[in-house]
Amino acid sequence: MKARLAVLAVVLLSSQLAACAAPKAATKCGKDAPPHPEVGGELLFYCVDGPRLGTGFYLLDVATGQVRAIIADHAWNTDPAWSPDGERIAYVSTRDGETAIYVMDLADGKVTRLTHGGGWNGDPTWAPDGQWIMFDSSRDGTSGGFRNLFVVRPDGTDLRRVTRGSDYSGQPSWGPDGKRVAFLLARPHIPGNIFTMSPDGGQRRQLTQQEGDDRAGAVYGRWSPDGSRIVFMAGEPSDRKDIRPNTSLFVISAEGGDAQRLSVGLGDDKPDWSADGRWIAFKRNAGAGIDLFVMRPDGSDVTRLTIDGVDKNWARWRP
Repeated sequence: MKARLAVLAVVLLSSQLAACAAPKAATKCGKDAPPHPEVGGELLFYCVDGPRLGTGFYLLDVATGQVRAIIADHAWNTDPAWSPDGERIAYVSTRDGETAIYVMDLADGKVTRLTHGGGWNGDPTWAPDGQWIMFDSSRDGTSGGFRNLFVVRPDGTDLRRVTRGSDYSGQPSWGPDGKRVAFLLARPHIPGNIFTMSPDGGQRRQLTQQEGDDRAGAVYGRWSPDGSRIVFMAGEPSDRKDIRPNTSLFVISAEGGDAQRLSVGLGDDKPDWSADGRWIAFKRNAGAGIDLFVMRPDGSDVTRLTIDGVDKNWARWRP
């Protein structure tokens, strides 16, 4: 895991591209998406803005198949998270030459930078009342394989530390009741697992029980809207170290127990629940590219939403 994170950090930090004033994207991202009124809702996602290097954010109206650019500045933009009212987006960008957390207001396009001081800052998640944003960071100066959790106000003030350690504490997801946060706790050479904690870092509880090497970790946990379940991705490595592990999606009770498999290893990743709890969106390796899919929380009714084949990820339902 440490090596993989370090490589990704180099890729992001090398993509230090200046921001343009308005979204302009000559890209196929989401183009010709078929309408799915039976699913409905709006999905924010990131997509590679070729031919130039970088990724942009796009908003898919699932019912009509219409897609519009939200951020297409040719920086490296990733890790989007909706505010509880669906009017702002917290995200990670290299627009100023560092991997920092930003917030954008969709109404006027105003962008506010929240983090400074270097290091890797990622995976923002909003408190249900919209008063705080939690994120992971390597700002302590440790290597790229280690993170700690912090909170900050949406205007960039009142930065506070939540965890302190030499492990990887990252990928937070704030629960809908505001009382618990799901996060990944990982250490070198052993699989990471999903834990929950109180927002101040106390009352830790392990939910998943992944075993083996660090390629078999449970990652990117996301709460169901009613707070009863958490969907996550888990790696399923082969016996050969030179073969990249496949990934599948699982659901587990927020109280722990046995996890239920939802999908069978097709590179499925970054799941997210719809606001009504009826669908889970995710990305899947689909032939020559990566497209967005949805399925029911029991793994049924798998439906492909995009068909352009351009690499995309981080599907996030608008509240």
